[in-house]
Amino acid sequence: MQNFVEELVAEYYQIKGCFVLKNYWIPYVKKISRTQKGKTQNVFEQISWTDIDVLVRNKKELILIQIKAVIAEKKTTVKIKQNFDIIEKYLTTGLALDGETPIEWWSKNMVIKKIVVYEYESSAPIYRTILKNQGIEVIPFKHYYEILSKYVEGKKGKKEQNPTMRFLHFLKDYKKRNQSVKKQ
Repeated sequence: MQNFVEELVAEYYQIKGCFVLKNYWIPYVKKISRTQKGKTQNVFEQISWTDIDVLVRNKKELILIQIKAVIAEKKTTVKIKQNFDIIEKYLTTGLALDGETPIEWWSKNMVIKKIVVYEYESSAPIYRTILKNQGIEVIPFKHYYEILSKYVEGKKGKKEQNPTMRFLHFLKDYKKRNQSVKKQ
């Protein structure tokens, strides 16, 4: 599901000249087991799917980005780490969706960087520290927003493909109009 944070984080990397994909779905094999009366039974595998919110490639890096509203629970950190592991494995050893074409070229000779972007501060910063200790960068969305706001402020013209970026231009113009009205 797309949201404005994903859109703006993706736009940030596109402005920087990177190749960007949003909401890229990845198949993986998931082991399923059922427990009945305290005994594990019927262990089997099934194909499941996960997605990467923003996938970025530049000359040297393959950047995997997950967007979270808030990181306030241990189970969230575990799920983030598992998701990154699944995605990294797929991008380094997987096959394209046709099931035949290897895609290791996506990550070959690339530094793989993992980033979680969060919207809101949590009262439990320990969970961000857990992610950082696992080699995952944790960046507040406001970091990207401030950079994009400066970009919009300094840009001449309003031509943008991305509707969220167009909205930032609208906000800039609206703010200027309101300031000039208040001065009168």
